[in-house]
Amino acid sequence: MKLNYRDKVILGILLAVVILIAGFVGLVKPKNEDIKEDEATLATKQAEQADLEARIAKIEPLKENINKTYEETGKLTADFIPLGDIDTTVKLDQYMQHYAEECGVRIDNLEVTSPKESSLGYYYSEIESMPASGLFNSADLNGDYADAMNKILAESTALSQRNVETIIQTQYGMRVTGTKEALWNYMKAIEELKKTMLINQVSIDDYSFGANKAEEEGLDRPEPETNENPEDAENAENPEGQPTDENAEVPEPAAAPEELTIDDAYTSSIQIVISLYSVYDMPKPNTEE
Repeated sequence: MKLNYRDKVILGILLAVVILIAGFVGLVKPKNEDIKEDEATLATKQAEQADLEARIAKIEPLKENINKTYEETGKLTADFIPLGDIDTTVKLDQYMQHYAEECGVRIDNLEVTSPKESSLGYYYSEIESMPASGLFNSADLNGDYADAMNKILAESTALSQRNVETIIQTQYGMRVTGTKEALWNYMKAIEELKKTMLINQVSIDDYSFGANKAEEEGLDRPEPETNENPEDAENAENPEGQPTDENAEVPEPAAAPEELTIDDAYTSSIQIVISLYSVYDMPKPNTEE
């Protein structure tokens, strides 16, 4: 069968169309799908890049916040006693001993404890119950009394509901002897340390500090020594400057009152229990790596 020119042209066109369709199906379509997949991958990577850039932008402010938090934490813990200064009974005694020496009190007995975990509660006034609550409710027609009571109890209620934190506690118990002034100065020195140290207990043996005992035994407080000039003393004995009679009988001076020692006069022994509080120091965070 012979094909004429027209048939050849139609057949060529059909062949070209088949070749185009086959090329599209075999080559162009897979490439198109690859392009779509690559575009999806590109979009994902761009999103990841944007997320990483956003995180990188937050690093510097985050570093500043971490360093600021560390500095603020250091200020809060500055009042706590360094644990390394009192973590043994020997160190604790050395830490506290010089305050007694400076104030002139004598430590007669000492009991110390090793650091241990303890709870640190809040200080607040607590009213267990309202007296005559029935009468209170009957009288409170407008609720004014209840509102006033709620305001009074607001702080204690809030503090009582807070979680109690734990802390490292060391106790320093001792029996000391000294004058009232020396003992008061010792406790004042503890107060003025501005450290997390509390005097939990004070028990005084003799609230008169020897005055009652001295009065019972007829003893007087020793007079303080003076730097009086001898000539002034002589003039005091002869204020008008009259000549003295060398042969006149000189009365013997009265016997000096018996002096009282620190153990039995104008002193007292007291029992003091002091709690010292510490925390673990936070190491400086490494924000440079």
